[in-house]
Formats: sequence, C-alpha cells, structure tokens
Amino acid sequence: MRKAALGCTFLSAISSSAAMGNQKVDLGEIEITEQASIYSNIERVSPAYESFDPIDTGISVMSGQAVENRRSGGIDTTELLRPLPFVQMDANLDDATKESIQSLRPRDFSISGGNYYDNNISIDGISATSIHDVTAASGENDWNNVYTQTSQTFYLDPTLIGNVEVFDSNVSARYGDFIGGVVNYEIRDPKDSFAFNITTGFQNDSLVKYHAPAPDEDEQPAPPADFTKYQTSVTVDLPVTDRLFLLAAYSRAESRVQYEKDADLGSLTHDSGDVSQNFLLKGRYDYSDDLTFEAQIAHSPYESERDLPNTHDGLTTSESSGTQGYFAASGFFKATSWKSKLSLMHNDSSRRANNRRIAWRGETVDWCYTSRNCLEGGVGNLDQTQTDYTWKTDFSTYLQNGTLNYGSEFNYTDAEKSRDEEARYYYLSRTAGSDGFDCAPGDPACNGLSAASRDLVYQPFDANVSVYNHSLWGEYLTTFGNVDIRAGARYSYDDFLGNHNLAPRLTGTWQFMPETFLTLGANRYYGRNMIGYAINEQVPVHTCYERPLQNAADNGYGGMPGQWDTCAFQPSITNYSTSDLDTPYSDELTASLTFQTPLNGHLRPKVVYRENRDQFSRSEKLTDANGTDYYTMANDGETDYLGYALEWSGNYKSHFFNANVAWSETQTNGAVDYTYEADDKNELVYYNNRIMTMAELREHDARQNFAAPLKASLNWSTDWLSGDLITDASLNYRGKYEYLTDSRKNHTDDVGNTYDIYEQTNIASLTTVDTNIKYYFLNRNTHNASIDVRIKNIFDRVTGSTSNYQIGRSFWLGLNYAFN
Repeated sequence: MRKAALGCTFLSAISSSAAMGNQKVDLGEIEITEQASIYSNIERVSPAYESFDPIDTGISVMSGQAVENRRSGGIDTTELLRPLPFVQMDANLDDATKESIQSLRPRDFSISGGNYYDNNISIDGISATSIHDVTAASGENDWNNVYTQTSQTFYLDPTLIGNVEVFDSNVSARYGDFIGGVVNYEIRDPKDSFAFNITTGFQNDSLVKYHAPAPDEDEQPAPPADFTKYQTSVTVDLPVTDRLFLLAAYSRAESRVQYEKDADLGSLTHDSGDVSQNFLLKGRYDYSDDLTFEAQIAHSPYESERDLPNTHDGLTTSESSGTQGYFAASGFFKATSWKSKLSLMHNDSSRRANNRRIAWRGETVDWCYTSRNCLEGGVGNLDQTQTDYTWKTDFSTYLQNGTLNYGSEFNYTDAEKSRDEEARYYYLSRTAGSDGFDCAPGDPACNGLSAASRDLVYQPFDANVSVYNHSLWGEYLTTFGNVDIRAGARYSYDDFLGNHNLAPRLTGTWQFMPETFLTLGANRYYGRNMIGYAINEQVPVHTCYERPLQNAADNGYGGMPGQWDTCAFQPSITNYSTSDLDTPYSDELTASLTFQTPLNGHLRPKVVYRENRDQFSRSEKLTDANGTDYYTMANDGETDYLGYALEWSGNYKSHFFNANVAWSETQTNGAVDYTYEADDKNELVYYNNRIMTMAELREHDARQNFAAPLKASLNWSTDWLSGDLITDASLNYRGKYEYLTDSRKNHTDDVGNTYDIYEQTNIASLTTVDTNIKYYFLNRNTHNASIDVRIKNIFDRVTGSTSNYQIGRSFWLGLNYAFN
C-alpha cells in the first residue's frame, strides 16, 4: 500500500490533539508506520535509528529505547549520532589525555560538511546553541576567553531522552539557523501511571586499556593517571489526577582524575574533576480532548576544575551550566492542529580563577625547585552568559488538495561577557642576591629575594550584545498522481546583521514503481548569528607597565624596586571593527532512491551536495592613520561538500539491523574558525615540487578534522532468554585520512627565497566494535532490575597516535532498578 507523505502528514495532524495529550506527536512525514507495527510489542529492543521517509529523506530518529540500548555510559549524547552516515565525529575522539578523560561534556560533531559550530542543537525544540565565538580561546592561559566553552549551552543526561531527531539534508522550512544540520533532543513525557527508576554507572582506569604513542617520539607524554567516573539518575512519574501528570528527575555525573605537577613544582599529585547535574520537573495537563497544556523547568549545572601542572595556586573553575523553562499549549480546531510555546534558555559559561599571576625566580620561593621562573596564580575571573527568550507557534491545516504547515518564531538573545575586577600578570623577575630587595608595603610582585619588572594589566569590562530576530515559515504538501511535492520557504530577519533572508525549500518524490521512490531536493539554509567579534570590540586591550630593578648580585647593593611606568611599547589593538556582513548560507542539492527490501527493510542510496558561502572569516591585519592595528570581519569563508551514502535497515522477529556506508569530500577555504584569515593569496608555499600560493594549496586540501572520506556503520540489536537479555552490537569503520600539513622544512629557490614545504599526512583507518549487554536478573510485572556491561572497542584497535596516548578497549558497568 502506498503511503504518500501527504497522507502521513494528515494522519499526524489528526492525531496531534491526542499527541498533545496522552501520546507524543509523531514526526509528521516519517515513513515508519509498517515497521513500527512489527516491534511495537517488543518493549526492550529497537533499531539504532529509523529513517526512510520518501519525502523527508534527511531525517533520522532514535527512540528513547534505542538511546538506552546504545549509549556508552556517562552523559555524552554526541556518541549517539555516530552511526548516522552524514555525521562526522572528532578525529581525536579517542585521545587519552587527562583533560579528555576528565571532561563529561558532549563532544563536537559535524553534519553534511558544516563546521562543528554550524549546527542547530535544541532541547525540546528550544535552541541550545551558543552565539558566542566558541573557537576564540587560544588555550588555558587565555585571559579574555573561556577555554572550556562549547557550542552547546545545555547538557542533557541521556537517561532523560525520549527521542532524538537528526536532520542532515532536505530539511523542512520549519527549521533554520544552521548550515550544518539540526539535532533535537526531546525529553520524555510523564507516564500515565506511577513509576520509579534509578540508574547508576561506574568506570575507572582499571576498566580501560591505553596505547602509548609511537615509540620514535623524542619525548613521551606521561601515561594517563588514575581516574574514576560515576553517573546516577533517578526519575519519578507521578499521575496527580486523571488529567495532570508529572515527571521529576535528578541525575549526577562526576569524574575525578589524578594529575601530577611538573618536576619544578615538586611532582606533587592532586585530583581535579568535573561534575554535571540535571534537575527536571515536567508536567502535562489534559484540559480536554482537543487542548493540552505542558510546562517544564530544567537546570543543568556543570562545573570543571583545572589546576595547571606548571602553576602554583593556579586552580581554575569553569562552568558550562544551562537553565531551560517553557510553557506550551497545543490542540486541534476543525482541520487545524496547533502548538504554541513560550520558552527561556540561559547559559553560564563563566570562569573563576586567581586574578593575579606572578612569574617568580624559582630559588626565591619554597614551592619551586628550579632556578628558572615558576608561575603562581591564575588568569582571573571571567563572566560569560547567554539568555534566549523565544516564542514559537506552529500550525498544520488539512486542505482539500493537500496539507499546509506554517508558523512563526520570535527570539530575543542577550549575550554578555565581563571581568569584574582587573587581572594582572607580573613577569620578567630578577633575583636580588644576598642583600635582598626592600619591598614597598603591599607590593604583590616583590618578596625580598626577587621582584618582577613588568606588569600587564587586564582591565575590568562589561561587554553586551543583544539580538532580536524573527522568522516566518510555510510549506505546502500535495500530491499529483504518483508525485508528492513539498514546497516552502523560510523568511528571517535580525537586527544585529540587519539582513532579510529568504530560504526556499523544495522537495519532490516520484513513486515510479510500487513502494519505490525517487526523491529530489533543492534547498537553502541560513546560519545562526555569531556575536564574538562584536563582543571583542568592547574588550579593552591590556596595558603594559615596567619598572627598574636594582640587583644586588650585579651592583653590590640592595634597594627598593623603582616606580611603575608605562612600557616603551604597548600591545597592539587587534579588536575587530564593525563590519557590514552577509548571513552565511548553504545551497544544497540532494537526490535519493528508497526501496523496500526483504526482512521488512528499506534500502536507500543518497547523495548530498552543498556549497556553503559567506562564512565568517577574519581579514588580514590593517593599520589606521594612527598606527593602530585592527581587523575586520569578512564573508570570505567557503566550504564545498559532496557526500554519497547507502543505507539499509531491516528486522527478523526481534532482531533489528541498521547498516550504512558513506563517502564524502569536504573542501574548506577560510572557514576553519571564525577568526581564520582567509586572504592567503599572497602567501607562497612549496608543495608537489612547485611554488604556489596558499590559496592554490587549499584547492588540493581537505578539512583536517570532522571529514573522514570513508565511513561505515553496522548495528544489530536483539533480545535473548525471553527478553531477559538485551544486546546491542555495532561496528564502526573510519577510512584513512589524508591532509596537507607544514613539514617544518624549508625550500630555498635559486635567488635565496625560502618557502614552507607542505606534505601529505596520513591518519590510518580504524575499525572498532562496540557492544552493550543488559541482563534483567529481576523481571516481574512491576519490579525490574538489570545490570549493564557497556564495552567500547572490544578488539582494542587504535590508529596509533604520535603525540598522545589513545583509549583502546573500555568497560562501563551499570545497575538499574525500575518500579512501574
């Protein structure tokens, strides 16, 4: 039986009144109706993901059960996306640095050639994407940027997820603010009956196998130290009345990692760690058969400790905390279903550290064991927040010849970065010899035996940028014989860039044989605002001061350090001036074929081609009439992406299979990050036995990360022993990586000019097998208890790093109890 997308949409619209009541709204055009009926009575097993809608060919959906069966332990939701063919993971995902082990944050990922910060990530349809410049921090010693900030503003425990939607292409006009992809994590609904669930998990260093870097390295890094990770989640479903249902949840994940100070600081060991929590209260009130109210408040505090190994009293504590709340009403009136949601999302990615750093001469402080300089203190407090206020309304109206979907979104964002008090860095210290320095009262950079001669002052500031934007969208779905058409557009405007953007979306599906569909799509997507350069405009440049020091060892007398005066030089002002920028966009062409196969399956070959243009980049350094250096932002970044994929899914009884293989090529120019200088036409390098410009070189290069040319995934999920034993196994392949890099060698031409020599660098291919095993040792109608063993990389395969240890085989142990 043919299921046109139009029919599916109408059925979804008709059921939406109930959806906003006792059942969750099905995704309008998802073509999974027949497959779902096969496994709907098998509660504990589901495929890794579902797709294969003939018209919405870019969507993949993971059920809450699939999330539970496939998650690897901890709270990293990014790993759930790994099996999807057009999602690329970080090539350094398995590096076993202590910082990587300690972090509980979701990792970065790319979709369909976009940068990792080009995705629209949302929780329950509420954007959780940062508009700060998440690429700006140059390292842990960056005074003006938070090193630990990410592109995601709310971290969600996977045990609370009811559904995950991922859009990699052919995206409906309902969605905007991306040139990569869309990921929507849905928190599950309250149940209609009382339920209690507790989940715990544990991992430490004894459950992980490490692989040392290549043996020909001159300096081997220290092996990963002892660590421990815990995770606990508790949920309670409470039906207050026959119309009011509540869900309350709390989860906590924690890591503790052992570090060692540098030998200059005595090689002392200490522990640092991260703590991530989720507090959730969600309610649903079924006012009537055609009107439902829903409210939710969620808080996700995240705190991370970092004590630099080369610094005394240098503890830095950073946050990545999110708070979300919304009130929604939904219902059905005649032939129209509707939903309106008023929401708030707040993110705090601030930093707390000592506001003073001093470089002492080592022999003059009792905690340093070298004659060289030793650092004390931190890089200062920094506050960084983002608050989004959003009102979204969606409608779906069934017409005689089709379905009209339409809606609006109004958003106000307030972003702020500030330093509450000045931060100072004292350095270029000298020893005073046997007579000592006569330190002035209250001089922080003089201890009698040594004193600093230079002082950098980072002044307090309060930078604020507010952005208002609105968007209107609409699309019409109709059928002409064996052809389904979805035609729509999305209009958006914001008062920050001041651009009016119109993004047309067009998709057509032709059923040229029974249950066989050809789908073509042509779409444009516009990216989200980035206000980092406007924030930088308001950050004052630091000031340099210096003073003379009389040194007893050289001059034979002690004395008081001289008066501070401004340095003969001052740091260059390199803030970005206001720029007249276009909104980055992506033009996409896509084509696919969808077939039915044996084993109740579907097969789909798909191709996606994208041209990402007007991406933000930085101009080359400019100088004004006063000799002050500055930059402007530009739209010179661009990315070309071509991806092919072959996907299959099927099932036999309680055995569910997903398989795919994908090949892609990503060419990037000037879009590595927001501050990348794209104007490289005059820089000459040496490659492939000839001299060329850097711009020419990049035509031969591919992106160095998030762009494996070949990847494949195979997943098998099933149950055994009458449902008491659940297994989920997956095989993941990442092909050989090749990219251009500076060889650190030079080529000299006949007239003596030298050029950097570039050469191909390879990252070896990698095949890993993961499996999750859940055994129910208590399996009754109302009481269920199980143990988890989640094994990553069973066969202990790694690519072989030249700089870091890598994680091989690892185990995560869990225990669960549920009362339903």
